[in-house]
Amino acid sequence: MAALYLVGVQVIAPHPVSILAEEFPVKLSAFNELTRDIRNAGIGIKHLVLQDNKIFIEQGCVELFLRRFGHELRGIRYTPAGRFTRNTVSVRGVDVAWYTLMKEQDQ
Repeated sequence: MAALYLVGVQVIAPHPVSILAEEFPVKLSAFNELTRDIRNAGIGIKHLVLQDNKIFIEQGCVELFLRRFGHELRGIRYTPAGRFTRNTVSVRGVDVAWYTLMKEQDQ
């Protein structure tokens, strides 16, 4: 009987975040402010990844997010991730992302 072993993969950031960098307090402030505004709007947050400057929101809250922050969206991107698509937008210099099921293409 075959066994499946899941092994974590260590990801090394190309440019580690340094708290001594001049831009760090500015980025941290923008990240925290947007996180507070998203929570105050009633949007569920799944993950906060400060090192990647990314906030992952609940897929069920996307419509509310778009209504509340639609006028601030910049740089919309779609990235395949297995059976899912990672949808990412930039708001105030912070990436906000959510996953959706990949759509089957008609053949």
